[in-house]
Amino acid sequence: MIKFKFSHLPAIVFSTLAVLLFCAPATLGQNIPLGHWRHHLPNNRVIAITETPERVIGATAFGLVVFNKTDNSVEKIDKVQGLTDFGITSLAYSEPHDLLLVGYANGNLDLIKDRQFINVPDIRRSSIMGSKSINNIMLRGNRAYLSCGFGIVEFDLATYLIRDTYFIGPLGSQVEVFDLTHSGTHFFAATNAGLLSAPAQGVNLADFQNWHKINVSGQASETINMVVWYEGRLLANVARSTGDLLYVFNDSSWELFSPVGQPYTGTRRKLKVSGGKLLVSNESFVDIFDQNLNLAERVDNYYEGQVRALDVMFDAENQLWLGDVNDGLIRRNAPTAFFRIIMPGPATSNSFGLATGGGNLWVAPGAISSGGGNTWNSNGVFMFSNGNWKWFFVASYPIMNGVWDIIRIAVDPGNPQKVYAASWTEGLLEFTPDGPVTLWDDSNSTLRRRTDIEDHIRIGGVVVDNSGNVWMTNSNTLRPIAVKKENNEWLSFSSQGMVSTSQLVGQLVIDRNGQKWAALPNGGGIYVFKENNLNSDNDFQARRLTTNDGSGGLPTNNVTTLAVDHDGYIWVGTDKGVAVFYAPQRAFSGDPINAQQIIVQQDGFAGILFETETINAIAVDGSNKKWFGTGRSGAFLLSSDGRETVFHFTAENSPLPSNNVLDIAIDGQTGEVFFATDKGIASFRGLATDAPLAHTDVYAYPNPVRPGYSGYIAVKGLVKNALVKITDINGNLVYETIAEGGQAVWNGQDLWGRRPSTGVYLVFSTNDDGSETMVTKILFVN
Repeated sequence: MIKFKFSHLPAIVFSTLAVLLFCAPATLGQNIPLGHWRHHLPNNRVIAITETPERVIGATAFGLVVFNKTDNSVEKIDKVQGLTDFGITSLAYSEPHDLLLVGYANGNLDLIKDRQFINVPDIRRSSIMGSKSINNIMLRGNRAYLSCGFGIVEFDLATYLIRDTYFIGPLGSQVEVFDLTHSGTHFFAATNAGLLSAPAQGVNLADFQNWHKINVSGQASETINMVVWYEGRLLANVARSTGDLLYVFNDSSWELFSPVGQPYTGTRRKLKVSGGKLLVSNESFVDIFDQNLNLAERVDNYYEGQVRALDVMFDAENQLWLGDVNDGLIRRNAPTAFFRIIMPGPATSNSFGLATGGGNLWVAPGAISSGGGNTWNSNGVFMFSNGNWKWFFVASYPIMNGVWDIIRIAVDPGNPQKVYAASWTEGLLEFTPDGPVTLWDDSNSTLRRRTDIEDHIRIGGVVVDNSGNVWMTNSNTLRPIAVKKENNEWLSFSSQGMVSTSQLVGQLVIDRNGQKWAALPNGGGIYVFKENNLNSDNDFQARRLTTNDGSGGLPTNNVTTLAVDHDGYIWVGTDKGVAVFYAPQRAFSGDPINAQQIIVQQDGFAGILFETETINAIAVDGSNKKWFGTGRSGAFLLSSDGRETVFHFTAENSPLPSNNVLDIAIDGQTGEVFFATDKGIASFRGLATDAPLAHTDVYAYPNPVRPGYSGYIAVKGLVKNALVKITDINGNLVYETIAEGGQAVWNGQDLWGRRPSTGVYLVFSTNDDGSETMVTKILFVN
C-alpha cells in the first residue's frame, strides 16, 4: 500500500504558508500530481474580507481568496492547502501580531502566522450545547473577542490560549452573540437577546451580572445582529423579518438612523467602520458616511447588477473592497470602475451525480428527498472543462424551464460530445459541451408522467450503451425502462407487474450480456431487463431479484447503487453494505442466482464488508479496484476482490469535504477520482488509468526528473496490467512493478530505497504473454 502525503493537516499541526502565499496552487485544468487532492467548490460568495500589509483576503464558506497587492496575483487557500475545515464564518487580521484568524461555523479557529497554520479546536471540542459558530472576531490589544453562538470567548493573541468564556444571558445562560464593539470604556454585544453592555475595565466580564441590557427599539424583545461605535456614537441594527431597522444613540436616546430623510428598509448585510468612515451595506447598495454621519457616497451598481456586499472595507491605499453574494471579491479602482476577483468553481456546492467523458466532468446538482420526493433544485448542470466551469441553467437556457432536480448524468462512450441529464421532474435533457439541445418528455418520446398523478416525469438513472442507445429508468409508471435509440426512435417497456407504480426506480447499469440492471431503492431490490428485439416493446425478458434465496439472495431489498467491474461482475450497494453477482449470466438462465457478500478479516475477526454502512456509490478504476462512497464513513478504495483496503479517506484525515459521499466518477485518462458529497466536490489523483489494448503513446512524467523532486513518477499509456522493469543504461535492475490499469508508478527510489544517480533510465513494459512490449526512457538529474 502506497502512502501519500496530504497538504491538509490535522489540528495543532503546523504547515508552511510560504507555499500558499508565494506559489500558485495547482491550476484547475492541469493534472494535479499523483496522490494529491484539489477541491471543486464555489468561490463566488465572499462573506468576509480583511487585509494584511501585502494582501487583501476574502473568505468564502470553503476557503480564502488571496489577492497580492504587489503583483495582482490571486491564490486560493482551502482545506487542501492547510485550513482545517469548511464553513468559514469570520475573518480578522492583527497587524501587531502578524496573525490571521479564521473562524468557522462549528467553532474551529485557524491561525496563520509566520508561514504556519495552527488550529485551535477548543470551542469545537467543547461540551457546549447548541451553536458554536464564531460569528465575528473583534481585536483589542492582545486579545481577540470571538462572538459565538453561545456567548463570547476571550482569546490571547500572544499565547494562542483561550483566557475566558462569557455566558452573558440572564442568570448566566447562553445567548447567541452576533457582533461586538467597544467604545474604549464599554463593550457592546449584539445578541439574540438584545443589546448588552459591560464596562471594559475593572469588572469580571465572565460574570453575567456585569452585563446590562440596553433597549434599542422600545420593543420588549428584540434581536440585535450588528453594532458599531463610530466617532462617539453607537449604532445598532435591529433584525426583523419585516425589514431591519438601524438605530443611532444620540446623547440620551435612540433614534432611527435616516440618512436620506427616511429610515433604511430591507435587510442589513454589514455595519462596519473602515478607513475612518462608517460603511453600511444593504440589500442592494453600500452607503459611506463621514465623521458627522453625513452620507458621503452611495455605491449601488457594478457590472450588470446591484451591489450585494456581505462585507466591505477600505484598504490602506483607500481603495474600496467588497465581498459580494455572487461576484466574489471586488476592488473599486475608480468611482465607476470595478475589478472582479473570483477563482474558478461551480456555481454552488450542490452535487448529487457525477459523470466524466471527453476530458470533462459533468455535475448533476439536484437531489431526491429521503422520501423519494423533489427538492426543487434549480441549479441545472455544471461542467468542468479545461480548468473552467460552465453553468447551464434556466436563465441562460429557456429550454430548461421547469426542469428541476437533475440527479444523474451519462456521457456517450462513443461520442463524449453527447451527454444526457436525468431530471426528477421533467424527463431527459440532451447536452453538448455548449449547452442543452433537446428536452425529451412525454410530448416527443415514450417517457411517461407518474401514473394517476401525471405531474412529473421521474428519470432516476441513465446510461448509454456502446451503440449509442440511451437507456433510462422512468419511475412511478407501468413502463419503468425506456430507451432512446441512436436514431432518436423511442421505446418503453412494461414491467409486467413486477415493478409497482409506487416503486422508485434508480440507477441503471448494463452488463457484458447486454442485460440492464436497475436499482429499486425503496425496498424493491433489483429489476433486471433484457430486450430480445430493439424494434419491439413486447419482445424482452425481465425479472426482479430480492432477498429471496435463489432469486437474488440480497442482504436487503434497499438497493442504492450498482456497478459492473472489468470481470463482468455486478457490484450491488445497499443500506447494509455490498454484495456481488459473480454469475450475472444466470439472470435468465433458469438457474438459481444469488449475490454473495464479501467476508473480510479485521483485527483477527471475520466480518461482512460494510455490513453497517449505506453504500451510496461504487466506481471501478482502471486496475479493477473498487471505490466506495458511504453515507457516513467517507470513501474507500478496495482491492479488486474487495478484501483489502488500499485507502480510506474521511473528512478528518483528508481534504474530503464530508463523510457523506453521494457519487464517485473517475477520469480514466488521468486517474483523477471525483467525489460528490453533501458539502461539495473534491478530487484525488489516483494511480490507475484506463488501459489501451496495446501500448499507446507511452510516456513518463515528470521527465526529466529534476533535482529536489520527491514525488511519484508515472509511466502512462501501458497495456493493461503490464509488467514494468526500470534499469540503468547498463541493464541493472532499479525498480519493477505491475501497472495499475494503463499506468505504472515509481516512487523515484531504487531497490535499496536510494535516489538513483544522474543518468538515463530505461523503462521496459510487457504484457502477460510478451506479445506487447515497449521501451521508453526517463532522465534523472541530481
